[in-house]
Amino acid sequence: YVVQDGQKLSHFVHRHEPPVMVEPIMILEEGRDVVTVCKPSSVPVHPCGQYRKNTVVGILQAEHGIAPLFPIHRLDRLVSGLLILARNASTADRFRQEIEAGKVQKEYVAKVTGQFPAEEVEVNANVNYDAREGKSTTEKGKSACTRFIRLGTDGFYSVVKCVPLSGRTHQIRVHLQHLGHPIANDALYLH
Repeated sequence: YVVQDGQKLSHFVHRHEPPVMVEPIMILEEGRDVVTVCKPSSVPVHPCGQYRKNTVVGILQAEHGIAPLFPIHRLDRLVSGLLILARNASTADRFRQEIEAGKVQKEYVAKVTGQFPAEEVEVNANVNYDAREGKSTTEKGKSACTRFIRLGTDGFYSVVKCVPLSGRTHQIRVHLQHLGHPIANDALYLH
């Protein structure tokens, strides 16, 4: 087709968001200032990247009419767990200040490859997040510290409690890889 003077040629691209698991977001508590939910894996917390509506914030608004919501902390898209969302900016700021002041301790549980050491392990290794790659490494970067405690093992896999003492992108995942015990189903850091 040849475009003539004065004619316009338009091209529209219709994109669909990547799907998320159909597991529902379970509301554990809905208070005046906060909403606490159990976030399933595969669902991002807030709009980012390719996701706009298929997020915890978007789903709670669309399916439960809960809005506005302000994430106090994040969980990676592939991580499930307890998530606290503020219902107003001042509550979110108050919680963030408590987290930054070290008054709140986060704990995670991970299934890792191999037989994790029986004694407590503390990793002090820098974490450098490369946004282009979507991945972190322990080369250069910002200082980061994570404490690991083995909860059990069958010799092939171990269940480990992970306590991040700092908050870097993919910190736990990259520190476990650094130790030679990556998370068992982690497509990004397993190899």
